[in-house]
This record gives sequence, structure tokens and C-alpha cells, in this order.
Amino acid sequence: MNTTIELSNGKIINLNRFVALIPDEKSENQEYHLILEGYEKAIILDSQEAALLKEHLKVKSKQNSNGIWDREEQIRKNQPAIELLKKRIAKNKLMSEEESRQRAEFLADFQQKVDEQRISERKLYSSQ
Repeated sequence: MNTTIELSNGKIINLNRFVALIPDEKSENQEYHLILEGYEKAIILDSQEAALLKEHLKVKSKQNSNGIWDREEQIRKNQPAIELLKKRIAKNKLMSEEESRQRAEFLADFQQKVDEQRISERKLYSSQ
């Protein structure tokens, strides 16, 4: 399936090759650089074309209406990841001292076996 969009100036863009839409901070006209896979140069778009492209891609701005990043909104969006991280931390804290000691012994045994198979100049874990 070929997803294309026609912009107001007649440019037709294949969105299957879409890589990035980057605002040009140096430009006074609020231009954007559209990068497409397989195309060696960025395509210059004005702000209206960029808005049409964003609308077609259903991309919402990460800034609020006055152009400032909203910390509280970002924290709200990060809640699922934060909860997952909390669960993983809690799971790791539940590891008993015995299990921790067993894992350390296993690692030491593994390192010793690896080094036994290598010549002295190529040992990974020991300094001999």
C-alpha cells in the first residue's frame, strides 16, 4: 500500500518513506526539513505544509499552545513506565541473601572455567 499526500504547492510525498520532520531553527520563516528514506536531500516545507503533514500523520505537538514543555503532562504520560520500573525494582529487592550469594558463586565459577580454557595472555577475568 502506498500512502501519499499532496501538499498545497503540488508536492506529492510518499509517507512510507517518512523518516523525520525537523524544524529549521535558523530560518525566520518557520521552515521545516522533511527527511525521506532514500532521498539524499531534505525537502524544505513551510509551516502550513508541515502542519498538514503532521495532521495527516496524526502527530500532536509535545509543546502546549504557548510553546513551552509541560512537565506535569510529561510525568502523567510516563506513569505506565514508572509503574513498571517500580515493579522491577521491588522484584529485585526480594532476592534473598542466599540467592545473591549463589549468583555470585556461579559467576566466579563461570569466570574460572572461562579462564582455564584460555592461554595466560588471553585470560579475561584473572590477571595471571
